[in-house]
Amino acid sequence: MFLIFAALVAALLAVLGWRSLRKRRQLRFLQQYRFDAAYRKALWRDYPHLNDASLAQAEEALRQFFIMHWLAPRPQLQMPSRLADALWHAFILDTRRYQQFCQQAFSHMFHHLPAQPASAGASQNQAAAMQPSWNAAMQTRRYMVGALLGGIPLLFALDAAAAIDDGWLYPPDLLGQWAAAFAQAAAAASNSTDNTSSGVSGSDHRDDSGSAGDSADVASTSSGADSDGGASSCSGSSCGGSSCGGGSSD
Repeated sequence: MFLIFAALVAALLAVLGWRSLRKRRQLRFLQQYRFDAAYRKALWRDYPHLNDASLAQAEEALRQFFIMHWLAPRPQLQMPSRLADALWHAFILDTRRYQQFCQQAFSHMFHHLPAQPASAGASQNQAAAMQPSWNAAMQTRRYMVGALLGGIPLLFALDAAAAIDDGWLYPPDLLGQWAAAFAQAAAAASNSTDNTSSGVSGSDHRDDSGSAGDSADVASTSSGADSDGGASSCSGSSCGGSSCGGGSSD
């Protein structure tokens, strides 16, 4: 009986170890992936005023969106930037390469889903639908450099920074709403963790479930965190006029 139990434990540990290793490899692949130059050229044809720096920024924004999906593969996250979405379209049209990319990065096909941009005048439902994307974008700070631009997630600031005519722009009050909701959720999670730790510290019991989450296992493979503190203010080079950039996929 003991041998059977030991074998089951060993098998479980092997599966958990394999999952952790796979997640590490997927993250490293996403961090180091180089987009084909043809996608940048396709984007430039639609937006000929963009310089190389803006085009490179669009690639980093799309990388951020892919890391967001890696972090939260089950939720259907909306795309916050029209410019990054256009680059995603160019990538998808290279069907064989995109399929190979998805298999290596996610172990499944990452399909494009249409969505409505939550810009100025957005309804509460539209704004709420974009909240998971804001939260996931903020969490990418652990896994990529340049995750923030002007204190807000790159994907939400990109369109205004690139000054594209059809960009998805978000007013400061909407950005503040998302930032406040994220901060509130983060504080609640922190309090919950503190309470749990306090309850455990006074006893000899331990939680051996190992369910801290796959993303926690790969923090050490991060390419660095953005030094910006994640302020919710709409400031810096990412803002134009009274709005900051972003939108959702169409």
